[in-house]
Amino acid sequence: MNIASIAACASTVIILNAQTAPVAGQQAPPLLAPAPSAAPRLVSAPAPNSTPGSALVSLAPTTETAVLSAPVPTISPTWGYRVSVIGNQVFATGPERAMSIGAFGQICTWERGSAIAWTADITLSQLEGGMPGDYCFQRLERGGPFLFTAMNRNGPGTSIRVLAPRSGRVAEVASVALPTGADLPTFGSYFASDGATLAVSSTDLRFGLGAASNERARDPKTFIYSYRQGIWNLDGFVKAPASATGVPTDAMWFGVSLDVDGDVLAIGRPATIPPRHTESMPLSGEARVHIYRRMSGQWMPEADILGASVTDMKCFGLNVVVEGDLLVVRGMTPDDFEAPSRVWLFARIGGTWVLRQELMPQVGIVPGRAYGFAMAISKGHIVLGDSSARGVDEIGDSTPGMALVFEERNGQWINTKRLMPAAPCTDRSFGNDVAADWPLVVIGRAKNERLGLEPGGAYVFDLSGSGQAVSPRPQ
Repeated sequence: MNIASIAACASTVIILNAQTAPVAGQQAPPLLAPAPSAAPRLVSAPAPNSTPGSALVSLAPTTETAVLSAPVPTISPTWGYRVSVIGNQVFATGPERAMSIGAFGQICTWERGSAIAWTADITLSQLEGGMPGDYCFQRLERGGPFLFTAMNRNGPGTSIRVLAPRSGRVAEVASVALPTGADLPTFGSYFASDGATLAVSSTDLRFGLGAASNERARDPKTFIYSYRQGIWNLDGFVKAPASATGVPTDAMWFGVSLDVDGDVLAIGRPATIPPRHTESMPLSGEARVHIYRRMSGQWMPEADILGASVTDMKCFGLNVVVEGDLLVVRGMTPDDFEAPSRVWLFARIGGTWVLRQELMPQVGIVPGRAYGFAMAISKGHIVLGDSSARGVDEIGDSTPGMALVFEERNGQWINTKRLMPAAPCTDRSFGNDVAADWPLVVIGRAKNERLGLEPGGAYVFDLSGSGQAVSPRPQ
């Protein structure tokens, strides 16, 4: 295993402090005022003798082209909840806690050959060096040719584990952490990579802190690593730029979400995060999304998108994804558990980030609170997962959820596909995790012993052709 180089000297540390001057185009004025969300209307009543519900939505479901299951029993109680895809390789795993010293966790790798058949190695990959109580695989993120996950070390902080596909399995090739003595218990709370750059948040996302909840760091850092000569090197960190008035930064939730693509780094900074039913979370500053650009080897602020210019949702910036000149941002109302989330698309036009439009489902699809909980952009296609969405053509009380594909048509981004499972799925779990390497879209299929969904796996949608459409979804 190559341990990442993490030595940092004063000449390489990047600190964007309160004196950082605004950059031209820092404000992101919207091109269009966002229209308020409206309840989907029915296209028409069903025609006589038609299948019930078949005419109520604009998009018939597109069902999976393959269901991938692990070739051996799996350990995690929700194995299959986390998925990723690189080319013709699909990966699945699930959150797990180490019970003993040594290897733990399981990752299955499937590979599609020339015969369009998916095969898996019977031996599932594992991580090494786990201690009792450590957690892993709460996230599985692709970055270029690598996969990234985090190992929560149960007190001393978190290390980011770098994995690489090899011979039908994945091998751990690096571990990225802060220098000894500089550990933060919140390091690794969120992370993203494009394979050349790795951004790691230190935002305090812990629940159950009680009276200490308000004592979280008000100005957390996001650490930046770059991959050079086979080693992940710590370049420095960024923080939320302070106001021009010199008012101390109040950015407790800076780094709740982030994404990086080439020389662009987007960092979400909501005013709060959704609470659990048993506790409320502190308010901090104003909801924003910060965009940085790498220039001459340094990350400089390029845009500061104020949530209030788009919505009054305090959780604007809860999720972000970026690809090239496209940025997708999710927002939600933290204290209304019935209100659906909303998602907006921004674009960099003429050097300035502007609001293109709100991404709205097609007629007859009702988004829920989980709309955009999982998001992906691949080759100009946007995929939004929503485990709480419902089509008005769905029959019965249960619903698995769906994933919606958006593509640009005549200057507007429209919902062109509605992905839903034909094979059994745990209720309200479909769309909790989505991954895309277009034309492949992969969605997690979480294990559920009660429903007999063993051992869990992944749904694969090959959207290179018209796909397989059914209407309505099999009940």
